[in-house]
Amino acid sequence: MGCCSRGRIGTPIRRGLAGISILKWSPTGDYFFSAKFDGTFYLWETNTWASESWSSTSGFVKGASWDPDGRMILLAFSKSSTLGSIHFASKPPSLDAHLLPVELPEITTSTNSQGIEKIAWDASGERLAVSFKDCDELYRGLIAIYDVRRTPLISASLIGFIRGPGEYPKPIAFSFHDKFKQGPLLSVCWSSGFCCTYPLIFRSHVLP
Repeated sequence: MGCCSRGRIGTPIRRGLAGISILKWSPTGDYFFSAKFDGTFYLWETNTWASESWSSTSGFVKGASWDPDGRMILLAFSKSSTLGSIHFASKPPSLDAHLLPVELPEITTSTNSQGIEKIAWDASGERLAVSFKDCDELYRGLIAIYDVRRTPLISASLIGFIRGPGEYPKPIAFSFHDKFKQGPLLSVCWSSGFCCTYPLIFRSHVLP
């Protein structure tokens, strides 16, 4: 892969980018994440563009979201109801990292879902939005909202669910506002044709 514009020379990346399912820069720009449909994924450090490859037995990466400091990344896999979190053991440009599970037990016990569809993590690191697939009729089309802690490892506690307006709504796409100073703000586009915004600024665990 290479890119260039007038007066600039791009940095070509010549391996690990065929059959891509997702690409994500870290917020600080120190790392670059790429994943493929065959279940492999790569972490690149952007100082020398060295990389480490990983593989998954839980399907391919369907969603990826960095924490505000760019030192952790949450991953959702196509065949799992458990998230993965990659934690870096030392500062950039180190690629020494560990992949750990982040359990969301309510996804299977409450909704009877067979897996996670999409994720979004807000820029403060406090709120996580999760949609899921193949679940009971009562929970079909809902988005689960979690309170997230990152010390020392990522853990998530269910706050509740969001149901969209209209007839049989399903979340098509959703994203958090990156710079809303009052707190996490989630926007959702629903299959029913509505696009709604939800402030999720309650129960913050951040100390003043």
